[in-house]
Amino acid sequence: MQIRTLQMRMEHTEQEILEQIEKYIRKHHIAPTMRELSRLCTSVSSTSTIKAYLDRLKEKGILHYEPKTPRSITLKKELPEAK
Repeated sequence: MQIRTLQMRMEHTEQEILEQIEKYIRKHHIAPTMRELSRLCTSVSSTSTIKAYLDRLKEKGILHYEPKTPRSITLKKELPEAK
């Protein structure tokens, strides 16, 4: 039961990170830095934890980024138009 809860929490955090990236790109027309993401996400405050989640999302093929390159996050899907 605890493993399932942890998996659900991780999936929720991944979704929150993706949503914050999408919102930031829509607003600023540039990708956020890891530090900016750590400020935007309520469930993660550490840049190293953000990096770990970005690595997981990269492995899943959801996004791409270049390590040690600021603002290099790109999503592998098109962003829907903002309402």
